[in-house]
Amino acid sequence: MSVRNIVRVMNFHALIRVDNAKKQAMKYQRMQEKLMEMMSAITNNRNFRLDKKILEPPADGSVLHIYLGSDYGFCGNYNSQVSDQLRRDTESQKIVIGKKLHVPEGTEVLLRMYRKELPEAFGQLEEVLTAAIKSRFCRKILLTYNHYENTSTIYLKKVQIYPVKPAEGEAYIEDFAVEGNINDLYEDMLSAYVNYEMLLAAVISSAAENVLRQNATT
Repeated sequence: MSVRNIVRVMNFHALIRVDNAKKQAMKYQRMQEKLMEMMSAITNNRNFRLDKKILEPPADGSVLHIYLGSDYGFCGNYNSQVSDQLRRDTESQKIVIGKKLHVPEGTEVLLRMYRKELPEAFGQLEEVLTAAIKSRFCRKILLTYNHYENTSTIYLKKVQIYPVKPAEGEAYIEDFAVEGNINDLYEDMLSAYVNYEMLLAAVISSAAENVLRQNATT
């Protein structure tokens, strides 16, 4: 088989992966929207004495920064841009995902894994993020990754995924009552929302990687 035919096959599979990533992203986005509606219903409910402290992160807490890259090359500046941000970050605690990301010597990393390990090892990442929120040791969680909008618009994005605050009155219908500890329920929803944000970024950055690789091989 000629090199040209191999490249065509690779590009075809890249397009399939991009399409699958879009479908996954829509699924995670819908889950986020539902969680936001439920959290808003709780925060605006006059029957609940919600501990407002769980809505505010500790002012003296640390910053947790997630850097999301890939395991492979031939995708333009996909990994170098994230590595540059990682190199400049000298203050936050870090989670690094992607074999090709360069971690400066002496950098303290809370968790590191290859990108290919993320689907099966996501539970481990989920535990770290959930603990960071529930134990209230961090005041902010940041995420840096390559964001895909369309085949011609891909850019490095840095987003704050925690704290999350539902808008006042958003999706609010009526007051209601529940059994059990509403604070615990809200914290569980908050943690789930942050984890879905991570899953959403993972599939979007996967689409970006495949498009950039396709461009690099054509």
